[in-house]
Amino acid sequence: MDRTSGKIFVGQRNAQQGIESINTLTVDVLLADKATPLPSRIDLEEYSMTLEWGYGTGGAAQLALAILANVTRSDNYALRHHQWFKLEIVSRFPWNGWQLSEQEVWDWIDEHHPL
Repeated sequence: MDRTSGKIFVGQRNAQQGIESINTLTVDVLLADKATPLPSRIDLEEYSMTLEWGYGTGGAAQLALAILANVTRSDNYALRHHQWFKLEIVSRFPWNGWQLSEQEVWDWIDEHHPL
């Protein structure tokens, strides 16, 4: 049974035009050529009001929680495993931007913390 819908998670860090020291972050879910913002899921746990990556802060924990909750559709699973996902995946994302397929998330789940 194929568990994936073809989602791709995309994070980008963009300097605002004319202001080099201020970055804007976007994290979207791409599906069928449509981009929608990834919900941060602060309703489950609030580590940060912003999603972050590239290091092990609260924002990276929030992103890991949001991705796992989105893919598995299990809030309990996401709450139990997001810190490992943060350390092994999210904290290693390139600073300027990244892409992660839904299939890659399932591969990590299957290898490290089966559902």
